[in-house]
Parts: sequence; structure tokens; C-alpha cells
Amino acid sequence: MDIKKQIPNLLTLCNLFCGLNIIIAAAIQDFNCVIYWAAAALLFDFLDGTAARILKVTSSLGKELDSLADAVSFGAAPALVLYYFWKSEQGDGVIHFSPLIIAVFAAYRLAKFNSTTQNNNYFTGLPTPALALACFAIPQIGDDFEWVSSIINHPLFIVIFSFLGGLLLVSNFKLFSLKIGSSHRTLNILRIILVISSVMLIVWLHFFGVFLCLLIYLGLSLTFQNKIY
Repeated sequence: MDIKKQIPNLLTLCNLFCGLNIIIAAAIQDFNCVIYWAAAALLFDFLDGTAARILKVTSSLGKELDSLADAVSFGAAPALVLYYFWKSEQGDGVIHFSPLIIAVFAAYRLAKFNSTTQNNNYFTGLPTPALALACFAIPQIGDDFEWVSSIINHPLFIVIFSFLGGLLLVSNFKLFSLKIGSSHRTLNILRIILVISSVMLIVWLHFFGVFLCLLIYLGLSLTFQNKIY
């Protein structure tokens, strides 16, 4: 066995391990712990691809394993975080089952991602980590902004966010990637704008800022949909 070829796969499995722990933390309603495991999952998701490029190792197994890990960490995990959070807020009922549709659409998106040719400048459909970040932030928002809490816990918001988020995952909208340094000048400017505005929002509004970052990303991508791709 070539150890070098297995390093990216090991990092991917670490991502999967973090995703499982996100689900466990959500089940016991420890949403602070969810954030730590989510941050670790995002880190390992970044590192496995980076390691594969540095070591110049790719494989069909690694590609499938990466999608499997993402389906757990950024599909099932965020869906269950919202399920357990809204169940705790709403009590028994059917409305809190709505977020589970996110996991279904995420699985479809990742399968679609593996079966099509990808462009380095943009994603077709909302990337699963982008939606997952907003999902992980939602249980934390009410601690800082009580008026926002009343909105995110409203049944209408729960249904709209769940189904609209899921549909965006499998949509044909083109959303720019964050690979700064490509030859496309306009895309690079948009990426820098997103990074700077995201840092400012997170520092100012904390987890509510994380949620707003998703809206800014969507807004920038959709505004320039027909001009830069």
C-alpha cells in the first residue's frame, strides 16, 4: 500500500468522523459542540483536496469517498442539527421534519457533482458546505439577537428555508468558486468582496453574520449570473 496515496483519504475520513460527531452533538442538543465539530469538518474537507493536489495523487476511490463524507458532514449533519434544534423549539409536530429534505437534496447534488465535468471558476448549484454553514449557525443566532430568533423559529421560515435551500443545491444556477488567483479578473474581484464582507459581518454580527454570508454569496453570484460565466 502506498501511504502517500492514502493521506488525502485519511483526511476525508476525518471529515466523515467529524460529521458523525456533529449528529451526536445535535441529538443531545449541544449546539456549541456542533460548531467545534463543524469547524473541524470544514478544515478536513479543505485539507484533503489540498493534500491531493500537493502530493499529486488522485483516484476514483478518493472522489467517491469525499462525496460520501460530504453527504454526512454537509448533508445529513446540518439537516439533523436543524431537526433537533427546531424540535426543541417547536415541540412535537411535523414542521421540524422539513430540514430533512436538505439531506435528500444534498445526496442528489453530490451524486450529480461526481457524474459531471466541473468548471474551476464556478459551481452548478449551491455547494453543500455553504448551505451547511448557515444551518450550523442558525441555533446560535437566537443567543445574540432575540428578534432574529422569533423569525428563524417561525414555521413559515422553517419550511421556506428547508425547501429553498434544498432546491438551490440541485439548481442550475452558477455560483462562483472561491479559488482566488484564476485568470478571470471580475471573478477574482467578486471573491475578494465576498471574503472581506464575510469577515466584517462575522466580526460584527457573529453567527448571524455567518448566515448573512450565504445571502451575500447568493446575491453576488446571481447578480452577475449572465455576465461573467
